[in-house]
Amino acid sequence: MKLDLTMNDRHNLRFQSIYSGLVPQIARMVPFNDSEVTCILLIYYKYCLQNGTTARRITSAQFVNIVIGFQQLYDMDVVDRIVTLISGGRKYVTPMEFVNYMTILMSGDMERKMEFAYRVYDKNGLGINREIISSSVERFFPGDDDEVLEMRLDMVDFLLLKFDEDQDTVITFEEYRSIVLQQPSMLEFLGPIFPSDETRLVVAYCTAMYSHIPEIGLM
Repeated sequence: MKLDLTMNDRHNLRFQSIYSGLVPQIARMVPFNDSEVTCILLIYYKYCLQNGTTARRITSAQFVNIVIGFQQLYDMDVVDRIVTLISGGRKYVTPMEFVNYMTILMSGDMERKMEFAYRVYDKNGLGINREIISSSVERFFPGDDDEVLEMRLDMVDFLLLKFDEDQDTVITFEEYRSIVLQQPSMLEFLGPIFPSDETRLVVAYCTAMYSHIPEIGLM
């Protein structure tokens, strides 16, 4: 029986040979069932085939395009940061890492989202400082006239005042978490990271992640 009618018999058999044993192992570690993990890995496998019929991993360059397409995210600094966090800075992405990415993409767990968002913003692993905030705010207010520059400075000061509870000019994860739990709308305070609910629903339909489609998941 073919798993995917868009692939020929040889590719279907090779997929089952490589991934059939991996599916239940991964499903035990993620909030997807066996069928959903299979569908996610089929996507991964199709990207592998672009690298040759014997390829077993997708490249980080391919993953960049996946992040842009799946999330409708066009801030390349954020895209590159997501790719680095998922791949560990390597030139490829493993099947487990790809499934983990899909877990983050589809998650409604605020703790998981806060942890990932903070890591995206914290580029150097030393906390979110004024330089990081200024760089993000600059994209909110493009231009170089005096009024724009003043707006940027005001926004940077406002964000530091709001998040930096001990006023040491560095926003720690604990400080960030404290504010976001009180005001969830501040989750992406330095720019978009996660897809919209509408985009997540499209991804769920396209990847047959039925547990993430409300009218199907409740059946």
